Amino acid sequence: MTRISMLTTAEAAARLDVSQRTLIRWRQSVPIIGPPPIRIGNGIRYAEADVNSWILTQREKGKS
Repeated sequence: MTRISMLTTAEAAARLDVSQRTLIRWRQSVPIIGPPPIRIGNGIRYAEADVNSWILTQREKGKS
C-alpha cells in the first residue's frame, strides 16, 4: 500500500508562505483557489504532492 504524506493546515500554510487564515479562505472560495483540501473525519489535510504540484502550476502562470 502506498503511503501518502499529508500536511495540516498549519504545515501547508507554512510551505506556501501564507497565513493559515489565507489558506482557509482559499479553500472556502468557489472555485477553490489553493491546493485541494482533503477532509478526514472532522479535520482538513492537504496531500504534500498536491501542495507541491500547486506551487509548480503557480510558477507556470507567472511566465505569461
